[in-house]
Amino acid sequence: MDQLRITGSQPETNTKKPLRVLVEAGDGRTNSAIFENGFLNHCLSLGAEVHVLSPGVCFEPFVERYRLPGTRFYYLSSQLAHKKKYRYLIRMEEYIRNVLVRRGFGRAHHWLWKIFGAWANAADAAALNDLLNEIQPDCLISADINLDTSRGLIALCQLKGIPTIGNVFSWDHPFRPHKSRPDRLTCWSEFMRDQLVKIGGFLPEQVEIIGAPAFDPYGDPSNIRTREDFCETIGLDPARPILLFATMGQMGPYWDETGTFRAFLEAMDHAALPGPPQVVLRLHPVSVDHYFDEFRDRKDLVFSRYSRYCPGMRWWPSRDEIVLAGNLLRHADVCISPGSTMTIEAAIFDTPTIVPTFNPIMSEEYDHHFKQICLSKHFRFLIEENTVCMTDTPEELIQAVRQALSDPGWFAEGRQRIRDYVTGPLDGRATERLAAAAVECAKLSAADTESDTTGK
Repeated sequence: MDQLRITGSQPETNTKKPLRVLVEAGDGRTNSAIFENGFLNHCLSLGAEVHVLSPGVCFEPFVERYRLPGTRFYYLSSQLAHKKKYRYLIRMEEYIRNVLVRRGFGRAHHWLWKIFGAWANAADAAALNDLLNEIQPDCLISADINLDTSRGLIALCQLKGIPTIGNVFSWDHPFRPHKSRPDRLTCWSEFMRDQLVKIGGFLPEQVEIIGAPAFDPYGDPSNIRTREDFCETIGLDPARPILLFATMGQMGPYWDETGTFRAFLEAMDHAALPGPPQVVLRLHPVSVDHYFDEFRDRKDLVFSRYSRYCPGMRWWPSRDEIVLAGNLLRHADVCISPGSTMTIEAAIFDTPTIVPTFNPIMSEEYDHHFKQICLSKHFRFLIEENTVCMTDTPEELIQAVRQALSDPGWFAEGRQRIRDYVTGPLDGRATERLAAAAVECAKLSAADTESDTTGK
């Protein structure tokens, strides 16, 4: 496909180059997290043009949703994530990096990247070289550096002397290999910064805590709905307890998510819980709907999930959908999740949370993935700090649900610890801080360029 360019304004008529921020947003959830919360408006209000590089540009509703004077849109091919011209050098760099991290020399990755990592990865983004020459951005910000689409672009920008910022999108991403080395990082919280320094080898001064842009709607008082209004919208009885079951997502083609949920329902049916409770099955965006069809005839069960979709970017939730999800977490009496981020999000609303660690259908595979991977990495903090209740059997799960319904303050100190250390600021201004970081970086870069040009 030829490079697709869509403009939202007329070119500048003065001779001075305007301040330009280039934003790489490679999937739907990251586009929603920043664009739905006003990132473009914040950058424009600070005096910068915004050039958006995204796979969503091929979808006209996406462009129309965000088109503003002072913005331009360029198509980002997902093939960029799969190209590896110097794959053996890249693999070697990744291998050496992992060895350095395991041995406590993670900071050496900075020099490893500069010596040949950036050069090897930049070759995969060579097709964007002409576009960068045309835009002449003052900085690049990657909305999610965990995506492979950002790897080559960050490297290419660095070789061209363009400052780079990488946003660490989710709380568990510090535990994943970072395949690029931006000049600066933004993240949610102290917890994420500590892991980026400890595991990723970044310097503390490279990492800025801004909060989670995806949570900004939660911090807006105008988005709070009463329990009665919310229940009417989703089809629930406000007088009965609400049990929210949030799936963790289809982790592989043969992964089963239904076993834990089925065991929970069977145990609940025999437990005579007070209420009786009603269940909201909140499907992760990568969960497969029809795998749960056997449960659709239950009168005490409501299905919920994000529905807006953008070709090439998977799920692309609207702000209204995000607000609804926030109210679901707010009004749920108990949140049950075997590993989704809602385990963390529930703490924002002080909702008691229970993590089932079992799946009777495929116990061996589940033990390997969940107990050996999740519990030893990003869930390790939750266990060590005793922030949520973990249950190993359906009977323990029902007992925990009963306890949470009778005592909503159960594990309240743990939820406070999550709010204090993991989620970061919850004032609804994370997106604003992300935009400010990008524009400030662009201003410093433009000032340096002007100084070099004038010889001052």
